[in-house]
Amino acid sequence: MRPILIPEYLEDFGCIGGACEDTCCAGWNITVDKKTYQNYRKVKHPEISEKLQRYVKRNRKQQDDSSYAKLLLDENKNCHMMLEDGLCGIHKELGEQFLCNTCAMYPRQFTQVGSFIEKSLTLSCPEAARVVLLREDGLGFIETEEPKETRGLIGNKLDLNKHPLFWDIRIFIIELMQNRTQPIEIRLIILGLFIQKVEQLKQSDLEQQLPKIMEDYLNRLCNEEYINSLKNIEGNLNFQLNLARDLIRYRMSTESSDKYLAILYQLLDGLLLDEDDNKEVQDINQSIAKYNQSYLEFYEPFMKKQGYILENYVVNYIFKNLFPFDYNTMFESYMMLIIHFTLIKLHMIGMAAKQQKLTQDMVIECIQQLVKTIEHHSSYLQGVRKGMEDSGYNTMGHMFVMINN
Repeated sequence: MRPILIPEYLEDFGCIGGACEDTCCAGWNITVDKKTYQNYRKVKHPEISEKLQRYVKRNRKQQDDSSYAKLLLDENKNCHMMLEDGLCGIHKELGEQFLCNTCAMYPRQFTQVGSFIEKSLTLSCPEAARVVLLREDGLGFIETEEPKETRGLIGNKLDLNKHPLFWDIRIFIIELMQNRTQPIEIRLIILGLFIQKVEQLKQSDLEQQLPKIMEDYLNRLCNEEYINSLKNIEGNLNFQLNLARDLIRYRMSTESSDKYLAILYQLLDGLLLDEDDNKEVQDINQSIAKYNQSYLEFYEPFMKKQGYILENYVVNYIFKNLFPFDYNTMFESYMMLIIHFTLIKLHMIGMAAKQQKLTQDMVIECIQQLVKTIEHHSSYLQGVRKGMEDSGYNTMGHMFVMINN
């Protein structure tokens, strides 16, 4: 057995198979590890063997055994092994032990901190999204054990020699994000200020000052005068709505699902955003008015009752990505988190404007489809990021402008 750190929600998750409203066998690149590829070459089942020979091909550009081969998709971007009921032919005819690592473990995700293994769920799976996001009491974490031979590819790895304060910083950030004294937007702004402060210090000074700094920024949540000053930071809806227009261009260069495109069109229609880049720019004031109306009538009332949904999204993102050490700098990690958060919020408000309501099911589908688009098509998110950098919108001040309305 090996020790492993997991969120408590993993004990409640199980694949619902044919009852799922989405499929994890469509639209994604499916890599096959070397061991599974070799097993596929030994399969004797007539129909399955023929399909495996035809549709599982060596990935000769990759030297990594985890991406030794790949499953080819059909003209509709579906896996050739998928049956009419949406289930897996390999699983049905050969058994779970013949699934490649990618299919066997999805939507579970492994990371490593030092020698310690962690496991979480990615929210691109609808059932995982429900299990994670709808926990009203927030996300808790437990240390448990699992067999050493448990299958799973280790994604992000963190070297504790390079980041000796990782555990202190991560525990503080999750505590900050789960402190419901203030709305999640205020918590995210304070997180940015904390990261800015930490990055200004040398490692030797940080080790001495970190406990006091963490106490200071946690206490700011209860400082009414300070909180009011943060609330007075003016958002920039022009910037956010121009970002929505850019989504149209990124959509054209990525393989987005029909379900995500339906949400995107609701965003565009609901906020009166023109999808034709060749037309003259319309009056942005109309879009701002629609955004504000949807925010006040639908988004804000919903979040006052179920704000824990976005909190759970943020905390799960922090845990599974080893935030804030998942990019070159802590600020870059923070910027990517805020991009994710802003895109989700923008889509929710656009959907609500179109449908004149915002329900729990709408929110879950919105987050699930956006995560599926972002995490499995990296060009989407990188396009948004590059556009911000090219426009000079990559400072801490711009992050705060994106968070606030």
